[in-house]
Amino acid sequence: MTDMRKPEPLRGADIEIIDRHHGDKVLIPSAVRINGVEVPLPSGARIQISDMTDDDAVAVTVTMFARRITIHHEDD
Repeated sequence: MTDMRKPEPLRGADIEIIDRHHGDKVLIPSAVRINGVEVPLPSGARIQISDMTDDDAVAVTVTMFARRITIHHEDD
């Protein structure tokens, strides 16, 4: 018997950029969480956030260390 559940609708990721430094007047990102999972960032990595408007989705570009990258067809 096949699984006939309706697929979950696509949604954006929850991105948290966290500053763990104390006393700074400028935010210095020291941790990033994606959907609640902290991801390791290379030293000096830049985080780019597109302009936030009511008309477009916000794009976030993060350079991170990956444990595994898989590229395949959905039915594999």
